[in-house]
Amino acid sequence: MGPEAQILPLDGGSSVALGGKGAGLARLISLGFRVPPAFAVVGARSGALPEGLLEAWRDLGGGAVAVRSSALDEDGADSSFAGQYATVLDVSDADALVQAVETCLASAESAVAQAYRRSRDDEPPPATAMCVVVQNMVQARAAGVCFTADPFSSRRDVLVIDSVVGLGEKLVSGEASGDHDVLIREKGEWQTTEEQSHILTRKERDLIAQGALEAESGMGHPLDLEWAIDQSGTLYWLQARPITTLGADPRELDTLLPEPDDVWTRCNVGEMMPGAVSPLTFSTCARGIEMGWQDNAIAIGVQDRRIEQQSYVVMFLGHLFINLSEGARFSAGVTGASADQQSLAICGRIVPEVTSPPAAPWRKRIPRIMKQVRQVLRAKRNIRRLESLAQGPFGRGREAKETWKEINSRLEELYEAYALHLQVSSGAGAMAPILLGMLAGKNAEPSQADHARVADLLAGARDVESADIVAGLERLAELVVASPAALRHFSEEDSEALCLWLEEEESGEIGHAYRRYLAKHGHRSVRELDVRQPEWAKHPLPVVQALTHQVQLRERNRSVGRRESSSDNAHASSAKPGRIISWLTPFAHRAVRNRERAKSLLVAITVRFKKAYRDLADQLVEEGRLPDADAVFFLLHEELGELCEQEPGGSLLPGRAVSRREAMAYQETLEFSDVGQGIPEPISLEPSVTAHDESVILGKPVSRGRAEGRARVVHSLEEAHAIEPGEILVARITDVGWTPFFGVVAGLVTDLGSAVSHGAVVAREYGLPAVLNTRVGTQRLETGDLIRVDGDQGRVDILEARRAIEREG
Repeated sequence: MGPEAQILPLDGGSSVALGGKGAGLARLISLGFRVPPAFAVVGARSGALPEGLLEAWRDLGGGAVAVRSSALDEDGADSSFAGQYATVLDVSDADALVQAVETCLASAESAVAQAYRRSRDDEPPPATAMCVVVQNMVQARAAGVCFTADPFSSRRDVLVIDSVVGLGEKLVSGEASGDHDVLIREKGEWQTTEEQSHILTRKERDLIAQGALEAESGMGHPLDLEWAIDQSGTLYWLQARPITTLGADPRELDTLLPEPDDVWTRCNVGEMMPGAVSPLTFSTCARGIEMGWQDNAIAIGVQDRRIEQQSYVVMFLGHLFINLSEGARFSAGVTGASADQQSLAICGRIVPEVTSPPAAPWRKRIPRIMKQVRQVLRAKRNIRRLESLAQGPFGRGREAKETWKEINSRLEELYEAYALHLQVSSGAGAMAPILLGMLAGKNAEPSQADHARVADLLAGARDVESADIVAGLERLAELVVASPAALRHFSEEDSEALCLWLEEEESGEIGHAYRRYLAKHGHRSVRELDVRQPEWAKHPLPVVQALTHQVQLRERNRSVGRRESSSDNAHASSAKPGRIISWLTPFAHRAVRNRERAKSLLVAITVRFKKAYRDLADQLVEEGRLPDADAVFFLLHEELGELCEQEPGGSLLPGRAVSRREAMAYQETLEFSDVGQGIPEPISLEPSVTAHDESVILGKPVSRGRAEGRARVVHSLEEAHAIEPGEILVARITDVGWTPFFGVVAGLVTDLGSAVSHGAVVAREYGLPAVLNTRVGTQRLETGDLIRVDGDQGRVDILEARRAIEREG
């Protein structure tokens, strides 16, 4: 036995290293937590245990104990060795105790531990690096683990408790899954699933959470704790160690709501930038929307200066939201209009949670209204200014620092572009709710028929720029079908090969037409206001894939579904609009055209920034400041400026970028309600019923007519490439990047959207029956369901479920 071998109490007063588990327990004891009596075996070697081992065990009471490995390299801030070393439970006699301690000592050199050490490039430990903790067993009624941060998502704003009946070893070993309770820390609200057995009472969950948070505060970092509740209901703490797997906090860049109970929506902004956005997009385009909103408020006289805090466009867990309450406060200060009009314009429905603040006095509102009217009437001038801002590339510096300074000097142009777009769009945003209100009558909730009539009125808009994305693709497809040589290429080659062929001179007239199409629409894409998303001109594969669909449709000479346009239905347009509505309708058409033109120009301006940031990314990689070009999108614009000033290899920012990219993988899995109040929390997408009849889904009719076909439920543009001609597209939301497929499908159903959203505009242009804002379409429907889309009544009928079809087959 070496002279260093000894037995030490876990009283928090020892200066000798006790190993990971021993140190964690000693720290808990020093903080005043209830820990079962225990001692540590320190400095021992296999076959040479310290004297007094059995005496120390008897001092504990001589009963059942847990014998746990406590290595010096275990449970640290960088590595946990969780599950790599031995633990022996319920040891109740002297011989078994000796054997258990020997087992723990030997586990330091186990094959599992060595493999873990090699995976981390750790040095082999000294022979005496394994300590052993001997601790009285708790005869547990319930036991488990508690994480003060979520080890899966790295969210620091939640606390997680996993519990089982009896010993917690069943949970750790995977023998039992137990209950899983999540505490939203700031709100003090518990989230549980219906399937849980509710092993713990609410009081017990609160007690564990309170203790865990106190321990986290005392130790200064997120913790992984083990606990047990004995038969009398007493809570004991069995282990405390740092959580070593945490990446970037997915809430790191969350903004604040101006008021804690503000009402927000994913509508509209979720169409522009669906899913999670990169940090660079947040600090440029999302900031641009906010600055554009604030600048317009300043110009009208509602606000006297810019503020740093995001108030209208806010971000939580990487997703952007429009603050409806902030919009209502703006309206109250200008027009005094009801919050319902804003809700109808943005969400396509009235949101009762949004309350209308008291209107400002008329003496303030009249000059503000006049300024806002002038903004709306300046649409053509604003569009000309946007055209000017969309011209020419940025200059690229000789080094990254110069390129960043060039981009930084142009940010005010981006803010101006968003301000101009918001001004132009306000006309289209206002017309739909005005028409709805006139049709529905004062203080009445618009009916489905009212929504259908507005859709019918707006369908008259012609020469809408975004609609030409489909029309141009259809013209290209006609050229291909008329050329046997071109048709052979489309029949024999994959999409990537077609991209190359269409750029070559030998593609002839087809290639020239294709390149003209990209010259006109190549700045567009799905998620087109996300700076990380390449535009079609940079990555044309989606265009070629959509073109291939169109060619196949014509080649097969197939119908695109049994569609009844509004002209085929006598009731669709039998009611003539009144004189005032007839007078307003051309203004509504013009507003839609202006909005779509302004949006296209805004995207073109954004593409200038995309190209500049890609140049900057290449330079940062060449200079050794970033590990790869994609990492540029995971730093804020200001952080990129800092990175350019720091010595290559001497900054923490590249690691932060990589960590944020990993966090985004989690953020992209999240879904949110279309409307909510307070801090947004992700929802679990579970099927729900929107009508008394489960075979009916209700939404907003935005493009008239009816169509029957098989549903194609898609959650990403990649999945959209599987669409077959004649199917009905079912998506959470669609933006301009999806519109090439509108020439193939027979109808459209989305969870979100309104009468003036891009999907609605293009659907009307092509007479495509569309029902938007169903909220649950992607949950209730499955690919292969036979459905009917009724764009007159705003309903989707499930005629035959896919599973029933498969059973019959």
